[in-house]
Amino acid sequence: MSGFHFPRSMGWIGTVAVRLWRRLRRWPLWAQPGHVVVVVLVVEGLALVLTGATATRVPIDRADWIVAAVLAAGSILHLEAARGIDRIREAMRADAPFIDLKSVWTFAGVLLLPPPLAVGLVVLTHSHMRVRVVRTPIFRWAYSASTVVLATQAASVVLQAGLPPGSYPHLPVGWQGLFVVVLAMLTRWFVNHGLIVMIILVSSPQTPGRTALGSVGGYLTELAGVGFGGVTALVVTYDPWYLLLMMPPLLLLHRSLLLHHYELAARTDEKTRLANALHWSEMARREISRAARDDTSVGILMVDLDHFKRVNDTYGHLAGDDVLKAVADAIRRESRDYDVAGRFGGEEFVLLLPGISTQNLLTRAERLRDRIKDLKVHTTGNGGRVEITNLSASIGAVTYPAGGDHLDTLLLAVDAALYEAKRTGRNRTCLAPQVETNGHVPQARKPE
Repeated sequence: MSGFHFPRSMGWIGTVAVRLWRRLRRWPLWAQPGHVVVVVLVVEGLALVLTGATATRVPIDRADWIVAAVLAAGSILHLEAARGIDRIREAMRADAPFIDLKSVWTFAGVLLLPPPLAVGLVVLTHSHMRVRVVRTPIFRWAYSASTVVLATQAASVVLQAGLPPGSYPHLPVGWQGLFVVVLAMLTRWFVNHGLIVMIILVSSPQTPGRTALGSVGGYLTELAGVGFGGVTALVVTYDPWYLLLMMPPLLLLHRSLLLHHYELAARTDEKTRLANALHWSEMARREISRAARDDTSVGILMVDLDHFKRVNDTYGHLAGDDVLKAVADAIRRESRDYDVAGRFGGEEFVLLLPGISTQNLLTRAERLRDRIKDLKVHTTGNGGRVEITNLSASIGAVTYPAGGDHLDTLLLAVDAALYEAKRTGRNRTCLAPQVETNGHVPQARKPE
């Protein structure tokens, strides 16, 4: 289509159409894999179809417009007050769902507004977020808004089914009404969260499922935000001026999320999103203490990329960072839910594997080594776009209690095994020998 031109006779209409077409072709969406494009377009198309299908099912009167204006004003005031916090949260977050507190207002819209106005409130809050907080690519913004629109439509179906005919939209009362609201709340959260997790896994297959799903604390916070939306609807129904009293608790809720991000950052290596050395060591000491109580084993793998300096010298340090990220993703994919992967610095990684035998530890090490060998890292080097291949890693392995009875002893032993793997040719795994646990600490040389 690059040679396509509109006829001159179309004048300014043709010019506008050509410019629009060229702008559409430059959308970052088209640079995504085909299956990602399909998922995005299907979700966004479904949101548009359902919005159109429900546009006239519930009549809209003057009171509905007033309620919509109140909720819109409250949401803008809230987002403006929390703008600085949300910018920091967006910059610090990893590949996990963003905990969305706009639901305080959009779920209140589900309870009080006809579907078209409820959808309009969703679009308004997401547009304000993009303009004033983070200018995400338009296709990501549209997908995020579409997931909330679909969640809104699903929640409205639950409310219409649970309320007497002709009484929707209306805030239900009594325990039966509360049951319907809770069911709508859970439906909204499940649909929205499920669609977000789906696109994370589709667009970033290397992201571990547990990372994409998010944390239990995140679930509870999001549900608290949706529940707050029910309280918001109650306040708007009684006296909208009392919404001003809700702002301080909302900002405190935002700050609690920021505190969680800071705690996570203190435990995480910035480049690879693995545990940093301090946090990994703390987790390893706990696991070794648990193994001592339960009379079980623990395995440790120390992984060092071979000739990593050549990557930095040939392609540049930014390309080297992309290689480190790719290796970290390989380690994640080779980890179980309860394993602990960390970065010790430079090109050196560690993996803690509770309850594993020596033979299984060596099998896992070889699988990890093969996975790293098969990596193809697409990045920007000193000369433009490049594909970095033929990576390899040397791995040291040790098990508790065969290799030592304390973490320091085990680390020195696995460090010596890693040095032996490098000394004997690289791209191999060496197991630390069994030692007598009499308090003697073996001396190890630092790997090259």
